[in-house]
Amino acid sequence: MLKLPHKPPILFAKEILDKTEDLAIVLVEFPKPPTLGMMMEAAAQSSAALSNSEKEGYLLSCSNLIMHKKPTGVKFSVHIKSIMSSPSLNELYFEMKKQESIVSSGTLLVMLQN
Repeated sequence: MLKLPHKPPILFAKEILDKTEDLAIVLVEFPKPPTLGMMMEAAAQSSAALSNSEKEGYLLSCSNLIMHKKPTGVKFSVHIKSIMSSPSLNELYFEMKKQESIVSSGTLLVMLQN
């Protein structure tokens, strides 16, 4: 279960589908076909699946953000992998997929609340 402070219509991350120590797959759902900004926010929300604490995270930056193809539909999976983790910062790589096709990808920097 993902514990997020977001409320609809901004709550995109719905369910953890799979999780290992440094990789999570999260089901995300949008109210309409998403923009790149919506996909970036969904990936940031999905990063909570990798957290082992109750700390809230805040998206600081995003780099190498790529729209590989125009999104169709409203349900996707976010595959999010930890690149670097410290007590206060996490760097993560994500791929948003529809079936096995990559729709978008990028790197996020998330700050964890002290």
